[in-house]
Amino acid sequence: MEQTPITPRSCELGDELRTLRAKFSNGHEFASLLDWDPSKVSNIERGKVRPTDLDLAQYLTACGKGRGWVAEFSDFYRTAFDLYFAQAASNFKTISFAEASASTITGFGNATLPVLLRTTEYTEKLLIQRGATPEQIKDAVRSQQERQRVLGSAYRPEVLFYVTERSLVAPLDEARGRMDQLELLRRNSRFVRVIPDGEITPFSTEFTVYEHKKAPATAFVDCEFAKVFVHDATAVAQCRAFLAALDTISLSPADSKELLSRQLTEDYVAVIKTATEERPSTD
Repeated sequence: MEQTPITPRSCELGDELRTLRAKFSNGHEFASLLDWDPSKVSNIERGKVRPTDLDLAQYLTACGKGRGWVAEFSDFYRTAFDLYFAQAASNFKTISFAEASASTITGFGNATLPVLLRTTEYTEKLLIQRGATPEQIKDAVRSQQERQRVLGSAYRPEVLFYVTERSLVAPLDEARGRMDQLELLRRNSRFVRVIPDGEITPFSTEFTVYEHKKAPATAFVDCEFAKVFVHDATAVAQCRAFLAALDTISLSPADSKELLSRQLTEDYVAVIKTATEERPSTD
């Protein structure tokens, strides 16, 4: 069993093992069954160590799993500690573990807003533009709503997103939808720093850095094709340096909130004007 840096993926798979084992016995009873030290079971289930293929086979066999299931799960686990790990865009579990366990979340939204700050309509319109199926949209919205709970948690991490002005309402073509999105951002303005139009960012890829108190940081890149988790220290350091550079070109917290309020007012005026123009004449 190899001691390796913990990752969101190893935490996710460790939790799956714990859930599976809990159906049969508690940790101490299970360790006794395998003739393991209880700490070995605990460390595997917390994603802190990389179990050998034999360890996994013993563990899963004791849970009643057959050879095919064991082989498939072992294949998943081999990549859990990789410096670069990519998974299907439809998988939302790993990123949920990253957010729930983070002490600090800092990100950059270039063309679109980060998921934690989107309205449902924003996400739906964005995914429709990308050609997503109704089922994919439904799953994404459900995941978004679950992930956004982290912002209201008593143990909420420190959160800050640098977002470009053009990303604020990018996929929304109706003033009412833009107002809802801007109002959500204004309520959460303590998490937002706006990069005004006209500022040139030297980096175009959207990403988020998750800092953890007892584990190495993770950089995360989310696009329409895949989710990529980066645990390479050099790459994470480059992301941190870029975020520091964004701090110098973005608006202050107060000015960011003022911009959101101004745009919200402009859309409100537009809605009132449209409603007035469409009202039937009483003459």
